[in-house]
Amino acid sequence: MDQKARLIDIARALNISVTTVSRALNNKLDISKQTKQAVLDLAKELNYQPNTLAISLRKKRTLKLIGVVLPNVDHYFFSTLLQGIMSEAHQNNYLVLVAESSQDATKEREILEEFVSYGVNGVLLAPSRESNYEENLLPLVKQRIPIVLMDRTYADYSSHFVQSDDYNGALEAVNLLIKNGYKRIAHIRGSDHWSIGSERYRGYADALTQNGREILKEYVVSCTLANKEEGFQAATTLFNLPNPPDAVFTVTDNVAAGVIEYCNQFNLFIPEQVGVVGFSNAEISALLSPGLTTVEQKGQDIGKLAFSFFLQSLSDKSKVFQKTFESKLIVRESCGSQLS
Repeated sequence: MDQKARLIDIARALNISVTTVSRALNNKLDISKQTKQAVLDLAKELNYQPNTLAISLRKKRTLKLIGVVLPNVDHYFFSTLLQGIMSEAHQNNYLVLVAESSQDATKEREILEEFVSYGVNGVLLAPSRESNYEENLLPLVKQRIPIVLMDRTYADYSSHFVQSDDYNGALEAVNLLIKNGYKRIAHIRGSDHWSIGSERYRGYADALTQNGREILKEYVVSCTLANKEEGFQAATTLFNLPNPPDAVFTVTDNVAAGVIEYCNQFNLFIPEQVGVVGFSNAEISALLSPGLTTVEQKGQDIGKLAFSFFLQSLSDKSKVFQKTFESKLIVRESCGSQLS
């Protein structure tokens, strides 16, 4: 069965915005006759049928809509973030449209365009891995749709956001490993494209430098998906070096889980031979054996504040709302600390 044509398809084919297509189909006077005719002709050619849900949402002017786009809705951190958003939205009588980008920038852009066609009042976005500000967000900015970024930001981004203090969280984590006597500390880092990867690496590097340690490039391994499988693969690389590390700080708890699995499989005892510290305090961190020392992220608080910033931006359009939550180190058995 052929896929149903959408406003997005017409807009892309004619290199115009979704809003322009919508206004042309609704015979608005501010659209030129040439553009209007091009839209009508292509709509007929593609057998375009109006999205009745989108139309009904647009017509209900009193209906308040907020669009939420997350890379993975089943990821622990993003699920807690969503809980925070939903609780605040419910209290303020907003309907929440939730979509998953699956770390796909093109899919993210399509979702945002669909949200525009639904007439959302604003968007809360945790950008996908290769998200592009000019392509994905700028069209919404030009239409004055409020956007609040969550968890990660674009380079040189200066508008609304809520995030964790990735730098100081990483700095504290690596300092703990140093304090506990580990000498050769490796880092499995995230993509350079995002603040979470670069800031956690910066915290790792500064902790070593401030303690007179050398940053060895062979001890820094990058991962793309930041999952357990990549953690296992990175551990394979690190622990087969001629002089392998005796501790690993990872960009996420899922990556740390892969490191712990490798150590358990190859009889590297944690924390006696290898210390491991993760980041997020996901549910898995307390279930691992040994329990994973990690840096906590306040997902629900981030979600609640992101929604609050959206509301504030509606009443004060001249102000920029930004917040970085302090990270908290959760100490468990994986790095040799004495638990109190």
